[in-house]
Amino acid sequence: MKKVLRCFTLLFFSICLHAQTHRDFVGAGHDNGIVVTTSHDENALNPGDSSVDGFEVVNTDLLADASRFLAQATMGYDYATIQMTAAMGFEAWIEEQFALPRQSYEDLGEIISEAGEAGQGWSNYRSAWWNYVLSAPDQLRQRINYNLSELLVVSGFGNDFFEDVGNLSNVYYDVLGENAFGNYRTLLRDISLNPSMGIYLSHLNNPRSDPANNIHPDENYAREVMQLFSIGLYELNNDGTRKLDGNGNFIPTYNNNDIREFAKIFTGFGDGRPEGQWGIEIGELDLDSFSTYPMKMYEQWHEPGEKRLLNGQIVPAGQSGLQDLESAMDNLHNHPNIGPFIGNALIQLLVTSNPTPQYISNVANAYNNNGSGVRGDMQAVIRAILLDNEARSCSPLNNPTAGKMREPLLRFTNYLRAFNAEKQTFLIDNMLDWIQATGQAPVYASSVFNFFLPTYQPQGDIARANLVAPVFQIHNSSTSIGYVNKVNEWVFDETYMEITNPMLDFTEEMELVEDATALVNRLDILLACGQLSGTTKAIIVNTLEQLDANDDRLALGIYLTMIAPDYAILK
Repeated sequence: MKKVLRCFTLLFFSICLHAQTHRDFVGAGHDNGIVVTTSHDENALNPGDSSVDGFEVVNTDLLADASRFLAQATMGYDYATIQMTAAMGFEAWIEEQFALPRQSYEDLGEIISEAGEAGQGWSNYRSAWWNYVLSAPDQLRQRINYNLSELLVVSGFGNDFFEDVGNLSNVYYDVLGENAFGNYRTLLRDISLNPSMGIYLSHLNNPRSDPANNIHPDENYAREVMQLFSIGLYELNNDGTRKLDGNGNFIPTYNNNDIREFAKIFTGFGDGRPEGQWGIEIGELDLDSFSTYPMKMYEQWHEPGEKRLLNGQIVPAGQSGLQDLESAMDNLHNHPNIGPFIGNALIQLLVTSNPTPQYISNVANAYNNNGSGVRGDMQAVIRAILLDNEARSCSPLNNPTAGKMREPLLRFTNYLRAFNAEKQTFLIDNMLDWIQATGQAPVYASSVFNFFLPTYQPQGDIARANLVAPVFQIHNSSTSIGYVNKVNEWVFDETYMEITNPMLDFTEEMELVEDATALVNRLDILLACGQLSGTTKAIIVNTLEQLDANDDRLALGIYLTMIAPDYAILK
């Protein structure tokens, strides 16, 4: 397989060098100057006494576990990152990732626009997204950003504002990034004030009541901030199981009157520019006067009077609109549902579709108290999810109820980063065709419910076992074939890859093409987390041995690995 070495303009190369920070450190996959040595059998898949930047390289089983951990915690990784992570330990890797600086999507989006490298609006965001996801060292943040964007959904799907307004989506993604390792209450407040959310769920320019003209506050955001972003539909125990009333029925967390009361909170928000004025009629939106600043409160449009929130909390009359907002955020943040609800949602996106009640309880406990009396600490939640025994033990490999289907978008970023795309500087802005064929694009869900529902049950054995498999909702006859066809294009179609512009490096894999078994073993660790079955590996090896030991053998090996069911399901 011929390397894809298409380069972009020197202008964009210079821009990206200034727009992002590249640091070579253990665990990031940047292995400049790092030497791996061995004194044992050089033909072994994992030679014995090896070192990576001073860390001992560990055996195949530990490499497979490190690959599995990174598949849960990143958007993708190369072989050197697997070795480093296995050697340094998962806790150390997480702490190192927490310490890395955040890079601004808004800043990069503006640079891309000024350079003329991409169009405005969502195209601008898409370019910045691909660049950072495939090159930024803070891969844990990039993964949490992405999963938060699936939980706290705004979308350009069918929405001209997101297509047309310069940096709108970049600014929203930065809000997620700023809070990914912070506190969930702050994140909830910041998305409530973000103009992307204000447009998408219609509390931007949301007016106070005017009964004479039959005008009432818009209830859209009030409903979704409870149902999807914080506490869910039903009262939960700390382990995520639903509470029952005296008649054995589920207990709703809120009713229509609660929605109306919360809707009063989200009134009076408008253009947030320092000099901003309404300048337009309430309930309308003029793109020419729209900004990406956090929304401002316009008191004359905010609903006055007291508001009765959940669990008997009364927001007193006479507060400012922003004080009302803070009261509402406290009300949701202190609700006992939020820990198990948000914990379960993130577990499903990161690790497994059907976590046990104990797993959910462990994560909810971390949300409720980070060990220092702080509620909502995202770092504590992330540690609890990724380091829990249910995520780290080997038992899920033999448990038919464990694991999840890999999202199609993550399969592609995994492929690109596996072959060192992150070490190049490029702009990808033509990926929408393959994404549409597989059912996903970043910040482009078809509804506020994300690409798939967390409770989705495909017909058959999964539904009969009363299990859920959310990603299967976008796995159908069209997208499954579309994915296989796209893998074929990625691997075999040089013209397609030249159009889409990534630069990949297959040097280390090409050194193994004469030994089909060694090549498949490496692809198993690198792409499939060591989870290819013996039968699958034998089929791939036997197929590759029918070809000459050249780049065609490597291309076919990658293709067969990435379309294998063992790869699609991450245990």
